[in-house]
Amino acid sequence: MGHDERSISTQGPNRGIASSAGFSLVEMLLAVSISAILIITLANVVANTLAVKDESRQQNALTREARFAMSRMVRAVRGTNRLVLPLVDNVATLQSESFRDPGVLAVTLDPSLDRDLDGFADADNDRDGAIDEDVGEDANEDGKPGIEGIDDNNDGIIDNTPGGDRDDDEDGLVNDEDPIDGIDNDGDGSIDEDPGPDMNGDLSPGVAGVDDDGDGFTDEGSIGDDDEDGSIDEDWLDTVVYFLSGTDLIERHPNLDPADGTDYTERTLAKNVSTFRVERLSRGINRNDLIELTLGLSAERTSVQVKQRVRVGGPR
Repeated sequence: MGHDERSISTQGPNRGIASSAGFSLVEMLLAVSISAILIITLANVVANTLAVKDESRQQNALTREARFAMSRMVRAVRGTNRLVLPLVDNVATLQSESFRDPGVLAVTLDPSLDRDLDGFADADNDRDGAIDEDVGEDANEDGKPGIEGIDDNNDGIIDNTPGGDRDDDEDGLVNDEDPIDGIDNDGDGSIDEDPGPDMNGDLSPGVAGVDDDGDGFTDEGSIGDDDEDGSIDEDWLDTVVYFLSGTDLIERHPNLDPADGTDYTERTLAKNVSTFRVERLSRGINRNDLIELTLGLSAERTSVQVKQRVRVGGPR
């Protein structure tokens, strides 16, 4: 018998089993290019995601900071019984006093505030149970015209008027020309902003013809003794002040048992302030003044702005 022999050829490009071939240079370059595009795209997506996250974080932080600062100012305005600054516009001058940008806000201390729980309000400097009842010729007892370090009437000058510390409204006019009597005595638009030693200007100790301290005597003592207790000018106006120092919003608050109007603490309520405006609006008939506050804060990637209107002495 014969047998069938078969041979397998390994020669020729199209014969038999072909060996595997590697990537060509073009294919490798194409793969590298696609990979690079994918990496760059992914990197951009990650960068944008991180940027959005950082912007959101900054905005949340700014919002919290702005709301906290605004809440402090609103609470001070609602709690006070006297708005000190801004003043009302004076028709005799060119500068705006009711609208302040950069802003300044000053109010007297909340008469119900008793931080040390001793039974006397913090604003009751002589601990006699009454508030601000014996104000002197330097109404806030800080030794400066108006409020120390503040341009009260927005004329560009701080603590520099001919009247010295007796010129509480920094108008440069006759000292103590607007006693606390509910009348605009000096015709500058503001009421009761520059009292003298005789706080109500009636030329009598306390209120003329009245036994102010209930001791059975009327109008005893000096005309500067507004509460007829035997002491003079011992219960000044304790002011809480908000103002800008650079880009920081500062709150100035009287200390407990202050020796005088310079005994206070300052704290930063907000940083990177881009906008701080305060406007004293018309009070309307038989209503307390309305204040509009605008506060803006800025960061590298974002900014926020809050605005609120609040009534002086209004509900908390």
